[in-house]
Amino acid sequence: MDNRIYQIALSALPGIGPANSKLLLQTIGDLEGVFKESTKNLEKIEGFKPGLLSNINRDKTLIRAEQELEFIEQNQVQLYYFEDVNFPKILNNCEDAPIVLYALGKVNFNQKNISIVGTRKSTSYGKKMCEVLVKDLASNDVQIISGLAHGIDKVAHEAAIRNNLPTIGVLGHGLDSMYPAAHRPLAKRMLENGGLVTEFMSGVPGDPGNFPKRNRIVAGLSLATVVVESSESGGSMITANLAFDYNREVFAFPGNVDRNTSSGCNNLIKRSKAHLITSAEDMMKVLDWELIEKEAESHQELFDDLTETERVVFDLFLEHKSLNADDLAISTGMTSADLSVHLFNLEMKGAINSLPGKRYALA
Repeated sequence: MDNRIYQIALSALPGIGPANSKLLLQTIGDLEGVFKESTKNLEKIEGFKPGLLSNINRDKTLIRAEQELEFIEQNQVQLYYFEDVNFPKILNNCEDAPIVLYALGKVNFNQKNISIVGTRKSTSYGKKMCEVLVKDLASNDVQIISGLAHGIDKVAHEAAIRNNLPTIGVLGHGLDSMYPAAHRPLAKRMLENGGLVTEFMSGVPGDPGNFPKRNRIVAGLSLATVVVESSESGGSMITANLAFDYNREVFAFPGNVDRNTSSGCNNLIKRSKAHLITSAEDMMKVLDWELIEKEAESHQELFDDLTETERVVFDLFLEHKSLNADDLAISTGMTSADLSVHLFNLEMKGAINSLPGKRYALA
């Protein structure tokens, strides 16, 4: 049997959930064994409610998984299994990460992923803050993650497209449908640079209970989550709190204290769960992106001013940060006398600093 059928079936075991499915797999030892182990032995596994595992119809789950594999192959859906190297590493750091992800489009998870979330009833203020944020983040080659809902989600995805940034919409239903239906044209554009991702099999509708599950993926895929506008309850607050629990950076735009659409953001800031930001620059400072950019620009200007031999030595400092003079001589093949001249010149040009013990460090 195709191993992908077992992968899909593991994710579809009813009443188990991702964390317990992983525990079951770890206890039994292999995917096939999960579905061929005797019911008697399943009952002996610790950590599960009595009768839970023995009451699961594993054969029926495998049949459903076979059907899903047919859908995947017919619709060019990409399957990501949590133990595979192509599964997003940052998401796998979350204990409740899904067993599988289904994706459409040109999806690349290994980028600077930033989640932008907010209320479905966004105001002109929220839309403006979101659009300006994405535009100003574009120089950092970020990827925008959101939930493809009405309001701020939609604004974030559209702003990413306008600024030629990849963007991923995480769905609360299967890939054979679109909710809201009005976002089909937007979803189609997203497939060209980014795409659509879900943990739900085809045929699963956008039921309200699915969206909190969707929100954990939005938070888990990203280095940071930005809440643009939000009331004190709703999906964006769930996402923000999940990101905080995952030890990711959370940011929020403040708003008028008498506006319901800003109460959630204001409270996140008040409770020290989110950094207050008014611009992309505030966010980049927290993430050290601005510092890295300036440092890179400074090094490039300096590099242009060096001789060819000095560049060879400087490259080693860019790689190792600090080096011993003897190690440098071996790496470059220079005599100690020649090397000392170049080290002196690099020091005079502000490229390196001399340290005790014949060591030098990148300035």
